[in-house]
Amino acid sequence: MASKPNYITTNKSDRNIDKQFDQKQFNLMFEENEKILSGKLKADQSFEYNKEDEIIYNKLPHQKPIVETIINIRETFYHSIEMLINGKNPSNYILSSPDRFFSLSIFLLVIGSLLLLSSNLMKSPIN
Repeated sequence: MASKPNYITTNKSDRNIDKQFDQKQFNLMFEENEKILSGKLKADQSFEYNKEDEIIYNKLPHQKPIVETIINIRETFYHSIEMLINGKNPSNYILSSPDRFFSLSIFLLVIGSLLLLSSNLMKSPIN
C-alpha cells in the first residue's frame, strides 16, 4: 500500500484579511523609491556626461566639432607666428600634436584656395 503524504493541502491563505490597505504608507514607500531611483539616475547621468566629455577628448581631429577646430586653427596660427617672431622653428610645436598638424593643414588649404581664387579673378582677359 502507498503511504499518505506528510503535508496537507488547503485553499486557505495565511495573510491577515482584517488588515486594511494603507494608502498613506503606500504613497510614502512609493515616494522613497522614486527618490532612490532619481538619485541613481542623477548619478548615472553625471557619469554619462563625464563619459561624453572623455569621448570628445579622445576623438580624432577630423571628428571634433567645427568650433573646436576653428579655435585650434587660430591658436596654432598665433603661436606659430609668435615663435617665428622670436626666431624659433615652429615645426616641432606643430608636429607635436595631431590637432595642431590638422589645424595647420586646414589653414594652409583655406589660404591656398583663397590665393588660387584671387589669382583667377585678377587675370586680365587676353585680347
